Amino acid sequence: NQARPPPFRPVSERTMIVDSARRAAGGASSGLRRLAVATWNVAAVNNNPFEYWLTIPDDASYDALMTDVEKFLESPGDGDVPVRSVFTDDMYDGLERRMRDTAGWGGLGTVRRMWEEDYGSRRVVSGFVRDASLGRKRLASMPDRMTNTINLAGVKAGEKACRPTVINMYDGDLSSTEIWWESWLSFMFNDPLPIRTGEGSGVEERVPWQLLRPIKRSKYPDVTEEEESVSLPLQTLCGAIFDAILVHMMNHVSTPDVWQPLKRRI
Repeated sequence: NQARPPPFRPVSERTMIVDSARRAAGGASSGLRRLAVATWNVAAVNNNPFEYWLTIPDDASYDALMTDVEKFLESPGDGDVPVRSVFTDDMYDGLERRMRDTAGWGGLGTVRRMWEEDYGSRRVVSGFVRDASLGRKRLASMPDRMTNTINLAGVKAGEKACRPTVINMYDGDLSSTEIWWESWLSFMFNDPLPIRTGEGSGVEERVPWQLLRPIKRSKYPDVTEEEESVSLPLQTLCGAIFDAILVHMMNHVSTPDVWQPLKRRI
């Protein structure tokens, strides 16, 4: 009788890789050499031109900029100034007016106390940018997620609206925090944008502040009860502080005529 062929057994991807490595090493297990492999996920979910360190052979100013940004964030020295020297009390007052008169949010007395007793006196790098608790609470990343780059619909389908910030494709003037602030307030509280709503084909106009969502303790347990109760105005404040620090940092380590053309090029 003819012998039956051995039953088919699926070969795992790992087994295939090991077998290939053995063949490349000469076939014998005794001659197997170790192969170290590194992978790098280069995808990004946002449009931050500074998300990764690029290679731009014909422009030394890019490497200089990225090196200086790294130095500032690692060892800011005298540059680690109080937040209110970058995002000023006047800026806070203007933001508070818009959050009250335009958005109609409550809890602004609580947020003002947080500003006066905490956030305003923090240091821009050690007390804010590098504060891991802000990340766990999503107080700066959540508003960025909702308003960084907004896909438009209707007659503007295919276009994008970018919040005035360093970390997207906004191509307006960011040469000073004063210029940035006027544009930022207008974007967040003035400009209605046509966006698609839900799963259907409906298009409605929304001002960016209307896209923000409460931050829930049930999902982000580091958030306190008080922070949860004022999460809309508080995240708006933290988002504004974060953007202000980025604009300040770029103009501190470089000059607008250097870093802004680089940003647009990237």
